[in-house]
Amino acid sequence: MRIVHFNQADPKVPDDLVDALRAFPQVTLVATGDPGELPAAMDSSEILIVNNRSYNPANAKIIRDNAASLRWIQFSTSGIDNGTKNGFPPGVVVTNVAGLRAFSVAEQALALMLALVRQVRAIEKARDHRDWCRDAITPAMDNLAGKHLLIIGMGAVGQDVARKAKAFDMRVTGVTRATGAVPHVDRVRPRSELVAACAEADMVLIAAGHDPTTDRFFGREALAAMKPTAYVINVARGQLIDEPALIEALQTKKIAGAGLDVTFTEPTPDEHPFWNMPHVVLSPHIGGAGSAGTGGGLGAIFADNLQLWLRGEALTKVVISRTP
Repeated sequence: MRIVHFNQADPKVPDDLVDALRAFPQVTLVATGDPGELPAAMDSSEILIVNNRSYNPANAKIIRDNAASLRWIQFSTSGIDNGTKNGFPPGVVVTNVAGLRAFSVAEQALALMLALVRQVRAIEKARDHRDWCRDAITPAMDNLAGKHLLIIGMGAVGQDVARKAKAFDMRVTGVTRATGAVPHVDRVRPRSELVAACAEADMVLIAAGHDPTTDRFFGREALAAMKPTAYVINVARGQLIDEPALIEALQTKKIAGAGLDVTFTEPTPDEHPFWNMPHVVLSPHIGGAGSAGTGGGLGAIFADNLQLWLRGEALTKVVISRTP
């Protein structure tokens, strides 16, 4: 069995994947980061391992044009939106690694929250001028302790944020399509109560998945309901927010600020208002970056699924069972 690992940014195969595949002597792994080598690499290959960023329009076409033997695409990322947008070969199963980097994205969410309430941008700006700004900045300081955090989307990221938020003594409400209790969440509310939930929150964290039902679903009505002292945090996808409405809310000070790891257009354009807003903390979609953390890694997830594949059983973490 032939497997292709394609990562245009870094062709090196992760060590944990190499180690995991030692248990499968029948597997030949071919790795490349060069799109020009991809057609030859995919020849007679049954499985492709690829990340969302590498699945750009040009590479998607190469993959579709050379997919005669391809039966399964394993994304090494949770997000597959580039794949959905740019098109899959017909007949393949698509899986991802949902939850693998949830711990890291959750840390980024907390980092953005802390940066906002602890005035990190203002402190760093003062440091550039060697300004000991203690007296000037103290009145603006705040804490997470005692704050009401609303988490929209109670998947792996939302649940890990809730767990970590409790260590900061926050009260947590979750808005989700699921029903029933969620660990570390004080109250679960349906999506139909989003606006009412926003009116009660001090921090609104967006951690939901993006699909046609959630595209720009966080908009003017939800923003208008928020307190003028409240913040919006987004570590999911920029397309979940009505961005012009958010910009207006920030410019008119209808909300206190925003912490954004994602924006509607990435990279964020040079002329975008977010760059110059002092009450916005902006990071370049790096929530999932960092060390291996506490999870088993891509190798463990893929190896478990490969065992199922070889036995002809249903895979886990399937996002598309068979592409049309």
